This record gives sequence, structure tokens and C-alpha cells, in this order.
Amino acid sequence: MTAFDWEKHWEKVEEPEGARQFALRFADMLAGFIETNFIESVADYGCGPATTILALTRRFPRVSFHGFDAAASIISKNREKARREGIGNISFERDSLPHPQIELSFDLVTCLSTLHYVEDVEGALTTLYGRLNPGGHMIFNYPSRYTRWVKIKEIQPDDEQNMRRFALLLAGRNIISIRRIGEVLGVRPRKFYSSVRHNIYAVVRKNN
Repeated sequence: MTAFDWEKHWEKVEEPEGARQFALRFADMLAGFIETNFIESVADYGCGPATTILALTRRFPRVSFHGFDAAASIISKNREKARREGIGNISFERDSLPHPQIELSFDLVTCLSTLHYVEDVEGALTTLYGRLNPGGHMIFNYPSRYTRWVKIKEIQPDDEQNMRRFALLLAGRNIISIRRIGEVLGVRPRKFYSSVRHNIYAVVRKNN
């Protein structure tokens, strides 16, 4: 991960409303996918406030959900939120990319707006793909050259926090293409969702 201090970030910062609303809309998209593909276990790596998977827990009480994040502060907040709301089919553990230590396998792995902060994107994707059960799926977005171009335009030089947060992306150190992802995983990614060219969500399926 980057040198950005996610521990302190999540101690002080709540999820922005715009990000929360998008996370809820994404939960709606994932709900249809879970129903169609008979998913029984879901893991979200880099879960942050876990808005997406928490929204799915009540819709799918027989599905087990797992949230992983590098920051203990957000893991603690998520556990308390699940306890307070009486959600029993979700767990949260501290773990980080590119090489998570918890060795479990899942029917669906999501990695949403997280690879942008990982230098070894290829290693992270390879590891997450390896966490899939046979026939399982992985849904993720990734830092492309278009993502970098947009961030260079968006982030002002005096915005020290976002300069640190997106340092790898701005420096072009973790750029990857959809073609390269296919080469690394040995399976062709398909587009799951995108509203803009610089933020494409892809899906891959692990062979049986």
C-alpha cells in the first residue's frame, strides 16, 4: 500500500455522502449478480466503511460476507456498526494488499477503488484471483492511464493530502491496462460497469 496513513484517515474521516450513495448503487448492481450466479460467500478487499457489503447483508442473509482492510480503525468501526445493527452474516478482519495473509476462498471477491493505492497491482490481482473458489468471480476497478490523466487534472499541487493519497497513481507507478490484466490472470476480463472511461469495473471468472 502507499505511505498514506489510512489508520489516521479513518479515525477522523467519515465516508463522504457522494461516495456513500455510489456504494449503495453499486450494492444494487451486485445484488443482481449474486442472485444470477448463486453466490454463497463474498469478500471485499479494501472495504473501507463497507457500505456496499453491509447493504447486501440483509438482502442475502444466507450469504457470508467478509470485509478486509489495512486500517484497524475502520475495521473496529465496521464491527461496531454490524453489532449495533444486529447483522450476523458478516465479519471484518485486518489484512492488506498486495499479499493478504488470511487464506480463505470465496465465490465472489470485490476490490473497489483500492488498487489505485497499491504499487504491485499485478501481484494483488493474482493473489485475489487465487482466493476464488472454482467458478468464482472477481469484480474490481483498476488504475489505468486514463485514471492517471484525470487525477493529474483534478488534484491541485497544494492539495497535499490527495497528492500523498494518489502518489503512486500520479507517478505512474501502478498503471495497468485491461489487456495486461488478462495476460496476468490468464483469463479475459469483461466490463462489469463504467460510466466514464477512466473508471472501469471489470469482472473475471475463475475456471472450474
